[in-house]
Amino acid sequence: MNMANVNKLKFILLMTIFFSSHSFSNPMESIDNIKSIAKQYVIANTQLEPDETLEVNINQNSSQFQVQACSKPLRAELPKNGNKEVISTVELACEGEQSWRIFVPVDVQIFTKVLTAKRTLAAKEMLTEEDIDYTLANNNRLYTGYFTKKEEILGNVTAHVITAGSLLTKKNVQLPILIYKNQTISLIAKSNAVVVTMAGVAKTDGVLNSMIKVFNPSSKRTLDAIVIGPNKAQVVT
Repeated sequence: MNMANVNKLKFILLMTIFFSSHSFSNPMESIDNIKSIAKQYVIANTQLEPDETLEVNINQNSSQFQVQACSKPLRAELPKNGNKEVISTVELACEGEQSWRIFVPVDVQIFTKVLTAKRTLAAKEMLTEEDIDYTLANNNRLYTGYFTKKEEILGNVTAHVITAGSLLTKKNVQLPILIYKNQTISLIAKSNAVVVTMAGVAKTDGVLNSMIKVFNPSSKRTLDAIVIGPNKAQVVT
């Protein structure tokens, strides 16, 4: 073997030894550890209601987390000016021999247990236990007016046809009408311990606890009254 080939082999051997020793002397921080610490920080700093569950995902390319292993436990915190209400990024800091900081983007989703229709319901149908089911829904896709407890809507009626699996909301579920317009009802007036019941004519439809106008034929006056039951309203004094 000539001298040129010998020198070439020596160079290759030296480079192999150098990069091998360099990799062993500078191990990389575990990607799984980085993701785990970021997730645990989000879990510990997200407030949930009793019927809510949390899902945390880190979709960032792992190559962006390639940093030297820290000689001390990593410290997690919210980045400066970060939103405490909706965490989207976690800052991880190494305060070891070689310090560094990285920002870990997180996808935080909160799911709420909400009520849905177990079967297709016809319009004006009264809701019973058998008609209602639970499902987990992403809070980001929920609008105001959804229900989380069966007690909130049992006895209510559907405003229109609701297909099976649809969310039950204040737009498609409503209290049943207890008093109809032009219906003769019992109009109750209270004054201290005195209770007077008289006939009245409803001027509008009314549901439980709603305010309606009632015409009193005896006094020829129209009064404000609160619906307290089927065909019954109490005069507002």
